[in-house]
Amino acid sequence: MMKNLGIFILSSIWIFAASISAAPTHEHASVPAADQCDWTGSGGGGRGVRPVYLRCSRGTVSWRYPRGALRVVLSGGSDGKNFRGCVKVSGPARVYLEGKGALRLVYAPGDGKHEALHRCFHSRGQLAALYVEADEPMPGRNTVKLRYDLELENTRDDGRNNRRDEEAECRPCTKEELAETYCKSDLVARGTVSAVERRSDLNTAEIILRVTKTLRRVEETEDNEIDSGDLRLQREVRVRVPTACDARHGQGEFVIMAKKRLGDLTLACAPRLEAWAEAVRELQSAPCLLKS
Repeated sequence: MMKNLGIFILSSIWIFAASISAAPTHEHASVPAADQCDWTGSGGGGRGVRPVYLRCSRGTVSWRYPRGALRVVLSGGSDGKNFRGCVKVSGPARVYLEGKGALRLVYAPGDGKHEALHRCFHSRGQLAALYVEADEPMPGRNTVKLRYDLELENTRDDGRNNRRDEEAECRPCTKEELAETYCKSDLVARGTVSAVERRSDLNTAEIILRVTKTLRRVEETEDNEIDSGDLRLQREVRVRVPTACDARHGQGEFVIMAKKRLGDLTLACAPRLEAWAEAVRELQSAPCLLKS
């Protein structure tokens, strides 16, 4: 759920069959499959497809000296809900999303898109499968790195689920959503918008927020572990919002609620300070202690 400021292409992929490679891998064997977030391996089995099963909302696949292909299955949980997934990919590989009888290209080296671009897709039920096919070697780059981030889709029967992604991401948050988002955000800060920079290469805009007060901050380490960050004042932060939201330089003080997605802060909700303070006063309950 992202809200604004109020304001088959197939090259040579192989069929997943019984002849799955038995090449040794380096995945975390000691970690139960249901808890596995990351996978690390090297090489491959020629023209075989190696299965990788991940069961977390975010994590990383690191594939050194890639050969053949991986079939990476991502799970949104055991409740059967659909999810929206986003990935960042780098290195000599092509990534496809498995669909009904076809594969849709998600990433290819030199596809003309910025590597930092979030490549997003929707699951079919609680699972999504990505084929990661080794591409031609690249000088000095012998590791494929794929970072993923999954977010359960809103299942409220209010008609919004059938809207386009950008419409769902750009609409303002309700008071109830504000409380839930506050408690789930990686950063909540009060501040004024000093500028909005368009990033056409990333299909986003970046809101530059001059922070006046940090209300909540959670830091993510390289190992995808979440630590509580200190609340020292940070002068300025950059928060991404889809270009379609047409974010503008608004006057006054806002409460920016943002989530860390693939290393970037992305906007979740951004009420004006007055509206947030009113919501805090009127809400009868919340998942955590709310501050303004």
